[in-house]
Amino acid sequence: MTSKPNYSKTQSFDETISTILPSYSMYTSTVGMNVNVPEDNEDDLPPPVYSCNNSELSAHTSSESNHLQEATTTSASSSSAASTTPTSVSESQNRRVAPVNSTSTIDDIPLIVADENANLMETILDNVHRLPNMTFEKQEISKAVQLEVFYTKDIGEVGKAPELIDPSIYEYTQGDLLNGYITIKNTSDRPIPFEMFYLLFEGNFMVANEKRPQELEPVKIRRFLEMFDFYGSWNEGHINRLVTDSENPYLCKFGNTTDPLDGAYLYFGPKKEILPHRVYKRFFSFKIPNNLLDSECSEHSLSKHVELPPTIGLSRWEVAHYPERDLNKIKDFSIINTSVGYGVMARFIGRKSTWEVNFGKIVTPKHKDHAKLVNSKGDEYIILKELTNYIRVVPTTNVVTENERLMKLVENKLLYDNLVKRVKDKIDIGHQLEKALESRTVPELSPDLTQEEIEAAKMAQSYQHADSIRDIKSNLKKLEYYEVLVQLMKRSITGLKNQGVLQVKSPKQVYQVKYIPPCRFREESIEELEKSWKLTVPIELTTIFPSSDTNQTPPTIKNINAELVVHTMRSLTSPIALEFNHCLIYNKFPNNSKRDVDLDTFTNNIVRPLQKQSTELYHLSQRLGLQNFRIEKQLVDDLKSICKIEEKSNNLVVGDLLVNGGIYNYKSNGLKWTNNGDGAATSAFNLNINLASLSLKGVPTSAAHDKSYNRFNLVPDFQSCFMTRSYHLRLTFELSNGDVARLKVPVVVEKN
Repeated sequence: MTSKPNYSKTQSFDETISTILPSYSMYTSTVGMNVNVPEDNEDDLPPPVYSCNNSELSAHTSSESNHLQEATTTSASSSSAASTTPTSVSESQNRRVAPVNSTSTIDDIPLIVADENANLMETILDNVHRLPNMTFEKQEISKAVQLEVFYTKDIGEVGKAPELIDPSIYEYTQGDLLNGYITIKNTSDRPIPFEMFYLLFEGNFMVANEKRPQELEPVKIRRFLEMFDFYGSWNEGHINRLVTDSENPYLCKFGNTTDPLDGAYLYFGPKKEILPHRVYKRFFSFKIPNNLLDSECSEHSLSKHVELPPTIGLSRWEVAHYPERDLNKIKDFSIINTSVGYGVMARFIGRKSTWEVNFGKIVTPKHKDHAKLVNSKGDEYIILKELTNYIRVVPTTNVVTENERLMKLVENKLLYDNLVKRVKDKIDIGHQLEKALESRTVPELSPDLTQEEIEAAKMAQSYQHADSIRDIKSNLKKLEYYEVLVQLMKRSITGLKNQGVLQVKSPKQVYQVKYIPPCRFREESIEELEKSWKLTVPIELTTIFPSSDTNQTPPTIKNINAELVVHTMRSLTSPIALEFNHCLIYNKFPNNSKRDVDLDTFTNNIVRPLQKQSTELYHLSQRLGLQNFRIEKQLVDDLKSICKIEEKSNNLVVGDLLVNGGIYNYKSNGLKWTNNGDGAATSAFNLNINLASLSLKGVPTSAAHDKSYNRFNLVPDFQSCFMTRSYHLRLTFELSNGDVARLKVPVVVEKN
């Protein structure tokens, strides 16, 4: 297989490309000069360099929205800061896009009115996923525009024959280069005007409508990465792309400049139109960033949430553009119809009325919220054509020291405890307010706190946590085991008899597994990577008898099983307010000894306790009234983000499981117990686990002859604002009385 392009062996990328993302001074001195755009002028502002705004679409308006959100909408909105970017359909329908824009309705259809004399570009980009999209419509004008995105091994240059590469056979990571060009062709006999054309490299979290398999419009889009190529996009001025270029930035070579290699036109022309029967070519170059912008997680500033998530799942958009990829999709256990994808995208946006002059009436597809983005004269903006050529991105794992890992555990626990405390404090205030109202005829309610008072209270609270931070650090060093306890009960005709307690524990450590790419992306031998898929997990059992009677015997361990649990979560509403780790979630649930039901889950340990508090807050707000009992919008959103998390677990059975290097049989080579003489017996052994023998639950191990990493793909762990992936081993010890003991130990899949 041809290896991925490597520019370290040739002239460096920075030595060849003058600039891809121009500086702010360049933007203001060239592109940003013409701020006022009259209606009759076909010119427009070009795209921004690297948008900090997160465009998001959420049409998730089901009746499952929890009562707390409904009850606190009024009070929360009054205390929240104004948003500059719509985050959902329900929020953006009635908001003002910017002070110079307005929102109105005609025949119950919300209109977002953009002012051309202000930043029209920003308004359109903020609402781009709400625009009608003609890409897949069978109308003449849409079919007349043909787009193709090509990737090349080297940086594209005029007159230089490119070496094309197939991006579907490469796996990219941070710092890798994406070079290529896009071709545009107008196959009609008439010119096609446009308002905007831009090229960008973007990353999207996308959820499709599960109830409508043929529907391309997603119910949720969150654009977490957005990098514009100013050179490839349409501009009023000229951008010197290569270091050898020396053109005047205030003038652009409009006209008949072509690439002598293929005769493709390099510029559209001053009128912003695609002329008939012409082929245009626009070069692009991107470098995959190391991290996302900090503003991607501006609500909570969580470090994990600004790391690049890996490609996971397959979006319907990608399948619609490249149907053959659905046949070769990777089994990565993503939640159904949910994906994280990356790609270079080209998009034309224009006014519907200008196209109807030459192409007749245009019927646009209906958008879920039926909103329209129009200018001051009522002309509707729509997407004429777009195309994304997707690539697979799997970032390398950030290397952290042991102290950094422990500090992250401290941070995760503090943030979780703080959220629980904020909710509890609010509930306590509600109960106190109820008592005060019962004892007074006319209650004297305290005035609303100012923002300064709120910030002062937060600062005071942070100082109060200083001691707890030191305590947690100290406790982390003392806690050395993952452990569970099971009550041993013997059933007889006379009832149940207590036979003591079984303790199962394993030393705390992180079991690191190296990421192995799918077969078609492997460029090197995986021999060294495969070694990490063989794990040794030390296990210690202790039976504590109810008395010091030495005649009592430890329980019989009839069988030992191991499963790798692939745990995936997503949020369709608010950004997830917390980062999670294994210790925060698992080995918490008491009396978890039923054979067929595992109660020690994320839902039982994290979600349901907060749902219970959320319900209590809702009832308090109902009894006290929203004017008397205000709940901060941020608290509502944080609660909602946890209470409405959707999750999926895939349990993969370990076929190759040994106890101390041999196959376990409780009759022939059962566990050896040591009676300590103090009312307890102990046993210790190692579990040898080969993850290459994983198989889907219910599928016989003998049917899976190939290695597990050849049959499905375990992407590296990640946590983002709207999706997470983690792994753990669930070790099950079956007792002779039918009960089980389950111990969960963390597994981290990492890419080096």
